[in-house]
Amino acid sequence: MPLPHVESEIPGAYQLDALLRGRRLQRAWHRARLDLVARLLPPACDSLSLDLAAGAGIVTWQFQQPRVVSVDLRIDACRAIRAHTRGAHAIVAELGRLPFRPATFSQLYFLETLEHLTLDEGRRVLEEVRRVTRAGGRCLITTPNYRSHWVVLEWLLDALRLTPPLAKGQHVSQYDSETLGRTAEATGWRVLRLGSFNLFAPLAGIVSPAVGAWAVDVEARGAGHAGALLYAVCEAIP
Repeated sequence: MPLPHVESEIPGAYQLDALLRGRRLQRAWHRARLDLVARLLPPACDSLSLDLAAGAGIVTWQFQQPRVVSVDLRIDACRAIRAHTRGAHAIVAELGRLPFRPATFSQLYFLETLEHLTLDEGRRVLEEVRRVTRAGGRCLITTPNYRSHWVVLEWLLDALRLTPPLAKGQHVSQYDSETLGRTAEATGWRVLRLGSFNLFAPLAGIVSPAVGAWAVDVEARGAGHAGALLYAVCEAIP
């Protein structure tokens, strides 16, 4: 599964740079993803965790847990992870052919990656991810919600060239809550919880990181399917 041309040109450290040095709204947007991880599935010190298509490895950077393994197809992304976190486990590998034994991991993160794959590729990758997950292990998936204001945001970001191209570059599949749930359940997962976030949380995050984290918590519990990003907490079916 080669990367689309536009993605292969994105620097490996992009996500961490956006989180730390991006525009205020951009920083708050990326912080919200980490706030969601902290709220729903924080890496545990007694569980082996896998961050799939980790990019710059902001999960490793944020939580500093030695039992987090990051996987990305790009060598420069893995170098960026090792550069910002001493002793980080960063492995270059394809999502469809993970170099791990079956039932290796208990917690997994598949954050804003599914939309970068075709529908068939997405199903195959979720099956492969299930292979390396222990029965009862949990995976947190996030992806843009194409039945929300995300459609307008994506258009604006592309029109103003505020990010690398999205709709005509990186994002090749569009999900809503129904298609995300069906895809997960067809590939060996039980959806325990499905909702959305980033309705107003990024704006709240501009006020302060603490207010942004509070807003993510509120949205994860009560935003329904109105947020710009969907999330699904899934459990590996025995």
